[in-house]
This record gives sequence, C-alpha cells and structure tokens, in this order.
Amino acid sequence: MKFYHATPKSNIGKIARDGEIKASWDGCVYLCKNAGDACKFVAVRGVRDMCAIELNIDEKDVEESFDHSEDFFQCKAYAHKGGIALEGTETVYEFEA
Repeated sequence: MKFYHATPKSNIGKIARDGEIKASWDGCVYLCKNAGDACKFVAVRGVRDMCAIELNIDEKDVEESFDHSEDFFQCKAYAHKGGIALEGTETVYEFEA
C-alpha cells in the first residue's frame, strides 16, 4: 500500500545519502495515506518547503497513530516501528506552504 512520509526539503539529501528514513526519537517513522496530509505535520512546525516521499509498505507493518488530533489535522496518521530502508526508486513530491 502507498504511504507518504513528509520531511523538510533540507532533509531530503541526507535521507537519500543514508538510503533510509530513520526513526524519530520514539522509534517510529510517521506516515499518512496522502502526501498532502503528511505535509500538514511538517507545516504545523512552521516549515514552508517540504517533501513527501512515496513508499510502498505492507499495511501489516504500520499501525494507526493516535498521537495527534484527527479533528485538527483532518486525517489519520500511521506509525512504522523502526526506520524504513529506501529502494532508490521512490517518488518524491515537493510542496510549499
């Protein structure tokens, strides 16, 4: 299934060099089922230039995250435990807020 992980545009080079999306401080990578929704979580931190990476992940490897207000963000978020290795063929979408 397609999921999207958003990050500030300034991080995309490091992610590409590392070949993975590293887990955050709590051991998870956060995802949404829509690129624009994923970007909401970056934009709320005041970031204006961001990217969303399209990932093909087995749905059984993610679980719904309840660490946000679904009413505020108007979307669901998902958590993948641990980092996500990249294949090198992922599509990256650029956004400006």
